[in-house]
Amino acid sequence: MTAASTDAPTKGDRTRRRLLDAAAAEVARHGRAGASLGAIASAAGLKPGSIYFHFGSREQLIDAMLEEGVRESLARLDRAMTEVPQGAMTEVPRGAMTEVPRGARPGDPRARLRAAIRAHLDALHDLRDYAAVVLAPALALDGPPGAAFRELRRVYLQQWSRLVEDAQGTGVLAAGVPAPIVRDLILGALNSAGLAGRPPGETAAAVELLVMFPSVPS
Repeated sequence: MTAASTDAPTKGDRTRRRLLDAAAAEVARHGRAGASLGAIASAAGLKPGSIYFHFGSREQLIDAMLEEGVRESLARLDRAMTEVPQGAMTEVPRGAMTEVPRGARPGDPRARLRAAIRAHLDALHDLRDYAAVVLAPALALDGPPGAAFRELRRVYLQQWSRLVEDAQGTGVLAAGVPAPIVRDLILGALNSAGLAGRPPGETAAAVELLVMFPSVPS
């Protein structure tokens, strides 16, 4: 996983990155409660005491790792949304809900949902240990995460809820089921397949086939 900043990293930045990477791997394997500070230091090539030059405590290190992981996942989702053409809306199948939800973003809800699915799967593939921790709730919430992580995760899930609402409002997804439930079902399927190592493209195609209504021929 690479840092979000475009500035050349300092020696301290590189050491911090090694610690965050090691913490992600340790928490992914053992959960927050079982993560060993000694194991994290060893994986980063440091002595345990050296960690305190960069983080005030074990909990601060783990919280920073969680924040970094979800921040990068959120950045990937945002980038994916900006790359979707802001053209015409999806044609609505006959009998489907025709009112676009309040707050819907411009562009094609089908294309935006597809882009979000791929961004989530790519995060699972590329960010590896970070994604296993921050995108899989059972690991991410094994212990009390910090307020910054909870807020970033809330924003991530809220964006997904809006994507689902827009898709339901234009007949891309079935209406009648609350958007957060549909969101969690989709993310659960993506997490399960992604963390199992299935190819992102194959998983994306399968999920789209399962949950999306066919587009209307023009």
